[in-house]
Amino acid sequence: MPEEILYFRTRGGPVHGWGNIIRLSSFADYCLTRSDYEIQFFAEGPKDVIDYLKDKGFKVVELPEDVSIEDEYEIISKYPGSGVIMEMLDCNYNRQKMLKDHFGQLFVFDDLLDHVYCADVVICGQVLPGYSNKEISDKRTQFFMGYEYFLCRPEFEKYISRSRHYSKRIEKILVTFGGGQYDIAYLKAAYALAKYKETITPTFILGYAVQDRLKGEIREVLPHAKIYGGVKNIDELFWQSDLAIVSGGYSKFESAVTKTPSIIISVQWHQIPLAEEFSKITRMPYIGYMSYITVAKLTETLNALSDGSGSKLVEGYSNIIDGRGFERVYSIIFGG
Repeated sequence: MPEEILYFRTRGGPVHGWGNIIRLSSFADYCLTRSDYEIQFFAEGPKDVIDYLKDKGFKVVELPEDVSIEDEYEIISKYPGSGVIMEMLDCNYNRQKMLKDHFGQLFVFDDLLDHVYCADVVICGQVLPGYSNKEISDKRTQFFMGYEYFLCRPEFEKYISRSRHYSKRIEKILVTFGGGQYDIAYLKAAYALAKYKETITPTFILGYAVQDRLKGEIREVLPHAKIYGGVKNIDELFWQSDLAIVSGGYSKFESAVTKTPSIIISVQWHQIPLAEEFSKITRMPYIGYMSYITVAKLTETLNALSDGSGSKLVEGYSNIIDGRGFERVYSIIFGG
């Protein structure tokens, strides 16, 4: 991919989550440290998503929500280039083909591998139950899969080699599921933590979207809870917490890197196999999908870890991420 304009295609927001936006923009930041690229995003999502990318200094072409492939082509055809990097849930074959035909090269980041692919390269930073869609994808498509390709954000890298002290009592709990509409998970966590309101100070990170109603509901259950929207020090909050309740998406990796004892709840359907495989490999407790778990189940799991024994579980995942994902992915795309 030549050193001219770097194009990125993504989508995020309350329904699709913010993981794609955070990760792809972090990779764009990394690319800027390696060369003098001009960054151009084609983004689908609400104003919060567009503003987030613009606030990071990127040029953004705002695409209509649920834009058709034909209408998208009418927009992107005005932008000449020789390659594009895409991460979004709806990266179906026809959309891939349109982008590849126009830009010449297409690189897809996809944690699910649940499509048929014609991209030049597909990179999956997760472990899945199977990878059978490779068999029906274009033979020239190259696949790179595994946790070694997870794009660990630079602010987390310093924790990889850092030793951590664990308290025998759990006093601070972090609850973070990402920036989507995950009210069900947040409220169940609040009700489960209400039992410990005399001994535990919980911190809730709700994401960048406006969540005033949810904040009020959590506050009714846990008047002493700390409740924030989007934050820039999520790494420090993990490090300062005795326990975290996280999603089956990216935040499970962030808890692993910071060596934080954690409980996983899937907040998107597609996170179910990701969380199941991660739990098998690392022994990080996974209790199920947010709509099907009970407050009692979460309370039971919290009780099992309340004596500080969760620190023993960290041995299963403290070294699962080595922090070189950006470097590996960059080399795959650009060489060298």
